[in-house]
Amino acid sequence: MAKKSIKIAATYIITILMTLLIIGGIGYLLLQRLLNQESKKEELPVLDPLVGSEEFDPSEGKNATSLFIFDSEKRQSGSCFMIVRMAAEERKIFFMPIPSNTLADVNGVQNTIYDFYRTGGTKKAADAAESALNIDIDYYLKMDNSSFSVIIDTFGGVDYDIPYNLIYSNPDTGEEVIFHEGETYLESDNMRKILTFPEYRSGEEYRAKITGVIITDLINKNISSNFAENIDNYFNNIINSSIETNYTAYDYKEQSETIKYIASSSERVAQLVTVNGDSDENGNFILSESFIRAIPEWLRIYNETDITEVTE
Repeated sequence: MAKKSIKIAATYIITILMTLLIIGGIGYLLLQRLLNQESKKEELPVLDPLVGSEEFDPSEGKNATSLFIFDSEKRQSGSCFMIVRMAAEERKIFFMPIPSNTLADVNGVQNTIYDFYRTGGTKKAADAAESALNIDIDYYLKMDNSSFSVIIDTFGGVDYDIPYNLIYSNPDTGEEVIFHEGETYLESDNMRKILTFPEYRSGEEYRAKITGVIITDLINKNISSNFAENIDNYFNNIINSSIETNYTAYDYKEQSETIKYIASSSERVAQLVTVNGDSDENGNFILSESFIRAIPEWLRIYNETDITEVTE
């Protein structure tokens, strides 16, 4: 009886051991296969999401220099002139407002940018700006009150700290408005009145600076990734408004990726560049030679084809 019990016990133990060996062997094989699969995964090349055929390369961005003109009314203080420079690698848009009484020489004729514009139109104003600033201008865009509202309302409004009480009285339009000193929210209609206010104490140079400050703040405070995603729609709204421009749908197609890349930046994309110079005895504003030489650096114009021949 004892021998039979021992035999049964031995058989039981051997069975358990064989079962453990089989299970262990299967587990070992499964573990090896899993480790091999993981090893193969690690050996696969990891694709950088920033590198690919669809990723924008800022070094190949379509930079451009444009002259924006806001023609609100047929008076000097009713017009604003501003250079707008897109710079892909810096991911910036540079805004350089030009006083309307800035003196320029076009083919031996001296006049202010405003007078060249008033007598010769938008293209002549671009020629005058090129001559005064010694740079090439790729595009020009002129806005009237209607297209100005479309563009400004695309971004929204902005708060502006009015330096002192301004009494805006316009006999041509019948508008009578008092802007009190201090922070005021500007939508397109009030912004138009502030930008074209005719009696700033420091004249046209100061009015130009105000234009630059308001526009750069407007963009920096309202631009976002959502804006970048909807730029195509915004462009269609703007190009179909009452603007005058040599900028075409083809130009937009060529530069849309640059615009979207800049607009989607998490930093402040708009940067203000203020001009430097003095007024002559006739009240015309003359840009300083040192500032003119520095303009390519200020606007990040590194391509020699963007700079006209310097004349002494």
